[in-house]
Amino acid sequence: MMITLTPVLDLWSIECPFWPVGESRPIVRRPTAEQVGTAIWALIGRSVTSIDLHVTAGSPADAIEAYLILHRDGDDDDHAPGGLRLTRGGVVIEPGCCAGLDEWRDWLRVPGGAIIDLGHDPDVLIEHRGPVVRVWQDRDRLLPGDEPGPGEPYADVPRTALPGLLHGVQQDLIGFLDAVRPWARRIAPDLAGPLAEAVDRRLRITAPLEIAPGLP
Repeated sequence: MMITLTPVLDLWSIECPFWPVGESRPIVRRPTAEQVGTAIWALIGRSVTSIDLHVTAGSPADAIEAYLILHRDGDDDDHAPGGLRLTRGGVVIEPGCCAGLDEWRDWLRVPGGAIIDLGHDPDVLIEHRGPVVRVWQDRDRLLPGDEPGPGEPYADVPRTALPGLLHGVQQDLIGFLDAVRPWARRIAPDLAGPLAEAVDRRLRITAPLEIAPGLP
C-alpha cells in the first residue's frame, strides 16, 4: 500500500492582487508558475495583510520586500502554516492548526522514538508501536481502551520507511525552491535572489538531513 509524505502550505488569504494564485496546498517538485505564486503568497501574505484582510503593500516588489524585512527581523510569529500531509491507501492525515511547514524537520526525530507536535483541530498524534509509527488524525477523542472506529482515521508507517519519505520531502522542497528564483525574476528581478534565500531559511530546505537512528 503506497505511503506518501507531502509538504503543504495553508493560504492566509486566497485573494492576492499581485500575481495569480490557486487553492492548491501541496508543494510539488516541478511546480507551475501559479503553484509557485500560490506558495509564495502563503508565505508572505500575512506580512502584507491586515487583520481584516486588507492588503497593505502597493506592488509585488513592496510585498516581497515587506516579507524580507520581517524575515530579517526574526519575527517569532513568522511561521509557514501547514506541514506534512500523510497518506496511506485511502487515509489522509492533514497537519493540524498552528503547525508549520517550517517545522517539517521535527519528523527527523520520529524514527528515533520522538513524539512531535503536529498541531490541533484536527489533532494529529503520533504513537510508536514496535516497528511502525501510527499517526492519528483525532486520537484524543477516543477513551482509554477504545478501539478506533471508521471515524477515527490513522495510518501506520514502517519506521524503516521514514528516512526515504523524508528525503522525498526534501527533494519536493528543493524542486520548489529551484523554481522560486526564475518566478521572482518576472515579478521583482532585484529581489529574486534574496527571496529564494529567505524561503530556503524559512522552510529549512537545503541543509543536510540528520535523521535520528531507528529504535532497536
